Amino acid sequence: MRSNDIINVLESEEAISFINDHLNAHLPSISLKYAGKTNFNVTVCLQLMAVYVKAQKKIPLFGTKRLAIDQRSYEQCTSQAIAKYKCSFIKGETLLDITGGVGVDSIFLSSAFQSVLAVEKNKELHELAAYNVAKLGISNLSRICGEGANFLTKKYDWIYVDPDRRAGKTRAVALPQLEPNVLDLLQDFKGCANWVYIKLSPLFDVAEIWRQFMNVNAVHLIAERGEIKEVGVLLDMARSSHQKKVVLKDVYTDFSRDINLEVPVVFKFSEEIKGPFLLVPLALVAKASAAHFFLTGTQTSKHETFDVYFSTSSIVYGFRSFEIVIQTKINPKEIKAACDNLGITQLNIVIKGIGDTPELWHRKLGTKDGSTYFLFLLKGNKSHAIIVKSIF
Repeated sequence: MRSNDIINVLESEEAISFINDHLNAHLPSISLKYAGKTNFNVTVCLQLMAVYVKAQKKIPLFGTKRLAIDQRSYEQCTSQAIAKYKCSFIKGETLLDITGGVGVDSIFLSSAFQSVLAVEKNKELHELAAYNVAKLGISNLSRICGEGANFLTKKYDWIYVDPDRRAGKTRAVALPQLEPNVLDLLQDFKGCANWVYIKLSPLFDVAEIWRQFMNVNAVHLIAERGEIKEVGVLLDMARSSHQKKVVLKDVYTDFSRDINLEVPVVFKFSEEIKGPFLLVPLALVAKASAAHFFLTGTQTSKHETFDVYFSTSSIVYGFRSFEIVIQTKINPKEIKAACDNLGITQLNIVIKGIGDTPELWHRKLGTKDGSTYFLFLLKGNKSHAIIVKSIF
């Protein structure tokens, strides 16, 4: 969809009425029924409607306000909940967003600043974003089409940058492969901003941040519904710092914890299962390699190979907890017999150290996915098959 086509549809009262009346309809049927029979581009309208339906959880503002967006920018944009959360620590008088995109971040960050300038080099994307700003009536947010790095000439409180990870043929994670390459811009950042926030891929190696940047104030690991969505690097350009403060936040569950990775905490490794409970760190905790910070004061041992823990505590903050039901060898016949004895026909399978898929093991065991039972297949120096039940 071209930006002009999208905007033309959204400026049509007839099209907006059509969207309102048919948003929850079966879109393929609607397409056949109305093809060539409307005064607006029904194809573009239906594509917009498909995005609005999906956007109800991720960016509900875009659907309720009938804002301009296409499928690609929807897939790449920040969620509304995460954008709102970032306003809690990214705030001040002036902000320069050098990678404006479709504008979800700048729209919400504008509530935390007196003045925001967002720059986007893609003309089509810029036109969508500018239309949205005007429609929402955000007077302190300006949009410019251009190269964001060219605007690093004035003084700002904050610079926000979300480098494009899809500039090449495949998604990139390494900093030199991103566009712009933030490492090349660090001197410019230092000359025109007090604070810089760099949004990186959720796959980015946290330990690499302190090897690449000299001004790290904090690393923000942000998740939604248990899934890590971004690794954010907060730079204090006024001082050189390598402090290893990591902020963990899930905007859906309200799980939150600030930790200092420099504090040494040691936990025992174990080749034996010493229950009665099995603990698995939440994705945020595992990403930060910070499980031991949450286990202080508990009688807990770690599996020698995997990020799986055995504890006398049934509930530990930062972990998902399971009660160990039975332990056996990684042998389909023995596991199936155990399931049969327990009356288990549904369970979730977690596999570590083996190339098999859960689907293969379901076929071996005659089970289906689901229920509160889990089967952990762990093959390290020693092999363990552990049936557990989730503790809520």
